[in-house]
Amino acid sequence: MKIKRIAIAGAGVAGISILKFFVNDKRFGKHLGIDIYDAPKTMGRGYAYQHDDDHLVINLPAEEMSLTADPDDYIKWLEKTGHEVESFTSRRVYGEYMHSTLTSFSDAHDNINIIKKYAENIVFNEESGTYTLRADNVSCDYDAVFLMTGELSYSDPYKLKGDSNYFYNPYPIEDNLKHLTGRIGIIGSGLSAIDSFRYLIRNGHKKVYVLSRSGEMPAVRGTHFDIKPQHFTLEAALQYERDGLIPLEKLLGLFKLEMEAQQVDSSLFERKTDRPEIDLKYDLEHPDSVGKLQYLITDLEDTFKILFKYLSRRDKRTFLKEYHPYISGNHSPMPPYGAAEILKWIDEGKLVFMQGMESASADNGFTVTFDDGKSEHFDILINATGPVKSIEKDDTKLLQNMYDAMLLEEDEFGGVLINKNHEIISPRFGTLENFYTIGALSAGSDYLIRGVGMLASETEDLVNHFFEHGL
Repeated sequence: MKIKRIAIAGAGVAGISILKFFVNDKRFGKHLGIDIYDAPKTMGRGYAYQHDDDHLVINLPAEEMSLTADPDDYIKWLEKTGHEVESFTSRRVYGEYMHSTLTSFSDAHDNINIIKKYAENIVFNEESGTYTLRADNVSCDYDAVFLMTGELSYSDPYKLKGDSNYFYNPYPIEDNLKHLTGRIGIIGSGLSAIDSFRYLIRNGHKKVYVLSRSGEMPAVRGTHFDIKPQHFTLEAALQYERDGLIPLEKLLGLFKLEMEAQQVDSSLFERKTDRPEIDLKYDLEHPDSVGKLQYLITDLEDTFKILFKYLSRRDKRTFLKEYHPYISGNHSPMPPYGAAEILKWIDEGKLVFMQGMESASADNGFTVTFDDGKSEHFDILINATGPVKSIEKDDTKLLQNMYDAMLLEEDEFGGVLINKNHEIISPRFGTLENFYTIGALSAGSDYLIRGVGMLASETEDLVNHFFEHGL
């Protein structure tokens, strides 16, 4: 029997999850050969979980971070390897777990090869229906490709990349932000900004400034609740399906009914003032009400991920503009002790939030201008604005080569065009069979599909589709 060759481009959470479902499937055998590609630095860890400062913690509980079918796998690994079993572990430790999981698969199967090279281009061979992957001047042909590249490249909103003392991407923080001196401004107020100022203050910086347009920070994780949906269900929503579409107003009506049934106060969506000293304190003082809202969103996200595909183009635009910010603001909360630490630093004057940022320019350091017309000077700027959402703005070699060759097409709602089976749709060749992607590149079709748990479950469908249609 001819061996089917499979390439997995990217060995982060999604790539390892793909590999996991292959090796755990009874249809897996010697007739398949799998090569998994990534750069040596991020192989088996992904960009988010590479070696870095131990104080950079994951904002999800360890109980929700398993990479195998066993939901307690991560906890068991922590115990087995002598790491402290705690709810919120460091990213570095989780990266070790990921790497250990990958190598265990490779060690157990001689038809799985780890290739410590970053894929630079993928070409579709139209006559044979195969794919040529190129990495470091080496080319290999494959029958199937799983494009698991993770987040897109970092944004650069003020076009300062390359300027001296401008840190376009703070990660790995332990390498990039060590031994900085002068007045430091951090652009952004999300999780990357929190990582950055936590490291700087813990390492002796007397004062750090957080610069942003709005000043909004992630919510604080509240009390855990198990929610059993009563109204916002697939069965209830599909009653309104007509011609393959469900009106957004019907889904909103079901969500409001669910909030009432679960006794969740809808005014919590409007609780944020964009002043961290007020917002963080509120969440810390109301863990039950905030937690119930957060876990309602979490427990409904699998259902809404499916229903999002039933929205019309107009309704998707309306949802993402008017309602997504409320969901996003409560979706990835920080641990309570982290919020308490931030409030302490604000009280001590070590952390200063400055909102209304409009522009930044390099001028013997950096001049930052705000919407009230005032400006501030900084010796160092750290960009913590997060990844771009448009593939056209991404600057990674692999994605740009495929985009330029019209193998990939941008989805207006994020990522690239894919079909319902997560196969890539090329503007040049049409649907590319056995060429799958998920994660940031499927954001236009998959709502909020970036958490470890959701990625780990959704990748099973990709592997199953390959076994059913790709052999």
